[in-house]
Formats: sequence, structure tokens, C-alpha cells
Amino acid sequence: MELPVLILLGVVVILAAGFTQGLTSFGFALIATPILGQIIPLQQTVPIVVILSLCTNGIVFAGCYRHADIRKIWLLILSSLLAAPLGTYLLLFLSGDTLKLVTGVLIIIVATLQLAGKSFPVKRDKLAYLPIGALSGLLNGSISMSGPPVALFLSNQGVGKETFRANISVYGIFLNIVTILTYLYGGLLTRETLHYTAWFVPSMLVGVFVGIRALKKLDEQRFKRIALWLILGSGLWTILGVVTG
Repeated sequence: MELPVLILLGVVVILAAGFTQGLTSFGFALIATPILGQIIPLQQTVPIVVILSLCTNGIVFAGCYRHADIRKIWLLILSSLLAAPLGTYLLLFLSGDTLKLVTGVLIIIVATLQLAGKSFPVKRDKLAYLPIGALSGLLNGSISMSGPPVALFLSNQGVGKETFRANISVYGIFLNIVTILTYLYGGLLTRETLHYTAWFVPSMLVGVFVGIRALKKLDEQRFKRIALWLILGSGLWTILGVVTG
């Protein structure tokens, strides 16, 4: 594929992913990684997506940081970072495909229940952030699916959209920084990777800011339903990826 065509396709993908991130505060990697990975080698796609995800999380957080519940979110971040390295050991006992199938099915079940109006709020939610963070870290270290458990938990707790966006964004920022440092150490941030990233920054910015603007037209209920449908889609996409190989 010629470079101009590749860049153009990448710009469209990143624009859509940025819009989704601006609207819901998550989902950038869900959209960008599988599609961008079809036109750019995966060892370049993943660092590109993580760098741009850091940018989108930072932009979203800058607009809602006053709503962040740091007293609770730091437990989520700490347990996730501690559990992430252990995620690789899960692959010694279960195959990646098995983990993806089980995770995808559970995500679909929980998201469907919440879309149907069923929720199971945890009263002592501060302590619940520890196992949720650990689960998220394990999944991130094994199959790179850290977002859905956190998003589903926040939705289940009935968190308002601004607090939802602030908490999940600051969580994503810490996770992105740690991941980028590991890529830097592993030599994955090549000149070509950074070159592609620079090309995609403008479309990422446009997408995020348009998404943030569109968010202002959504009330709490519509925001929650869109977020849940996106989570449900991530579960379906995960299962489809395993089934189709």
C-alpha cells in the first residue's frame, strides 16, 4: 500500500477513534488497534495507539479533572499496576484465546444486564476498587483488555458522566505512561513509529474535541447507554476475533 493511501486510511480510523474517546472517555484502542493493525505492522500499531491514547486521556481529563475521585481511584491504579505483570503468567495456564472468550462472554452478560436496567451497586465501593483494579491489570497484562472491567464497575455504581470520564481517564493516563516506558525500554518506539504518530495527531485532536462537544448534548442516561453499548461491542469484537482467528 502506498504511503499517502496508508496515511489517509489511518487518519480516518484515528478520527473515529478520537471521536469515540472524546464522547465516552474510552474506546480509542478498541477502534484504532484492530483496524489500524490491518494497514500498519502490529509492532508499530500498538505503540502508536498507546501514545495517542495518552494524548486523548490527557485532553479528556483536563476538561473534567475537578470531578475525579482520587481517594478511590488511586486504589484502582495501584492494584492494576501491581497485577499487570502477573497477567503474563495467566498465559501459562490458559491460552490467550480462552481468556478472550471468557472475558468477552462475561462483558456481554454484564453489559446486557445493565442495559436492561439491572445493577448491583457495591456499598463499600472504595474497597471494591482493589479487586476491580487487579482484574483490569491481569487482563491488561495477558490480553490487553484493561478498560471494560473498570467502565462496567463505574457504570454499575451509577457514577455520573463527568466523574466516570475523569476517573477512567486518569486511570488510562497512568496505564499509558507505564506502557510507553516499557515500549521505550524494549526499543519499540522507532523513528518510523513516531513518524506515523505525528501524521495522526491532527485527526486525533479533531476527533476528540468533536466528541467532547457532542457529549454536551447527552444527558446522564444517554451517556450511560452509549458507554454500555460500546462495552458490549468490545465483548462481541473480542469473541469475533477469536472465532475468525
